[in-house]
Formats: sequence, structure tokens, C-alpha cells
Amino acid sequence: MRAAIGRKPTSRVLRGVRLPVLALGLLVPPAPLLLLVSLVTPLYVDRYVLYGQSGTALLTGAALARLTRARRTRAAALTCAGAAVLALLPVTLQLRTPQSRVDDVGGIARAVAEAGAPGDGVLYLPARRRVWSLPDPGALRGLRDLALDRAPAASHTLYGTEVPAPVVRARMITASRIGAVSDPAGRPLDATPGEIVKRRVLATYFEKCGTRRVQGARVTVYARPGTC
Repeated sequence: MRAAIGRKPTSRVLRGVRLPVLALGLLVPPAPLLLLVSLVTPLYVDRYVLYGQSGTALLTGAALARLTRARRTRAAALTCAGAAVLALLPVTLQLRTPQSRVDDVGGIARAVAEAGAPGDGVLYLPARRRVWSLPDPGALRGLRDLALDRAPAASHTLYGTEVPAPVVRARMITASRIGAVSDPAGRPLDATPGEIVKRRVLATYFEKCGTRRVQGARVTVYARPGTC
């Protein structure tokens, strides 16, 4: 009785949803919907619709399954599948390299660790770039995150929360060296009070000692005038 009850919902779901409908539902609506919403407020990011490619995989698999059931086209279907795998292999391997990413998170973490010394401060400009250090927290060992209020885990956020702008300024003034982790040159600058204070204090009380450019980021060391 229990087994029969357990099977009924599954059979109903399988009979009620056809594979093409499911595949097209995954593949088609997300991208146009986000594009339409983006006319009002910028929202479209490719990773938000990447999961939709599973619809392409389902449609392709269904087509190959139908072809392989026919004796005359079975060899052709298998040949096409093998050719597709070989054609996509270089792309697949390239996607697994750091060069395929917008930023090299591992390289950024190493640059921060090499640029800093125990007791130095570190700043993220803007604050959301703190996410670069999350995969390798050891890169910040001995460094002080001058703007951090609550870490991502404690604040239940992706980037953590930062202290108010006056507190950021007070903490920066007490530092002798600061490593600034920022976007590449030419990116728009955030106009929030905290980000403005970070840039203003660095420009007023510190001098730039050097910049290391990593894929997708810059790590710049600032020190008190004459101490680089």
C-alpha cells in the first residue's frame, strides 16, 4: 500500500510534464524576462540565466535519443555526438583556466598576502570586493581589515558589513601602511560616504608606494609620506 501511494505522485508528474515543455521553459523565458526588467533597472547578468542551458542539454539529449532508436540514423547520431564532444573539448578546457574568468581570485589573494606585512591595514574599494578574499582567508593573516564591522558569516551577507564612514577614517588614520584592493583603472567609483572617505584619506595622508595588477584587480600599497 505504501509503495503504491509513493509511486502515484511520481507517475502523475511524469505524465503531466512533457520534456520539450520543461526544456523550453528553462531555456527561453529567463533571458528575455531579465532583459525587459533591465529596461527599468539594470539587472541582467549572464550567470543569472546560465542554468537555462540545461534546457539545451535536455533538447539535445532527447533528439539524440530519438535518432539512436532508428537503426538507419543510429550511426549518424553517434557520430554527431562524438564530433560535438571533440569540438567543445578545447572550450571546456579553456573554461577551467583562470584566464577565462573576469578576475583571478587566487592571484588576488596571493598579491594581497605578498604586499602586506603583519600589522598593515587592508581596504577594499569598493566594499563588495571583499569577496575576493573569502576563498582564501589565510591571505589576510596578520592584516587588519580597517573598514570591516561584521564578517560575511556573522552578518549573513556576501561581503560583510562595514563601519560608518567616520569610524573608517579614524581607523585609517592610525595605520602606517595600507593595502588597497580595488577594481582596474577606469571603473566607475562608488559614491557612498564610506567609499569617498577611503579615497579621501588615502589621497590626503598617504602616498602610493606601488601597484600590482592582477587579472581583474589592483593591489596598491600606501604608506605615510617618506616611509615607502
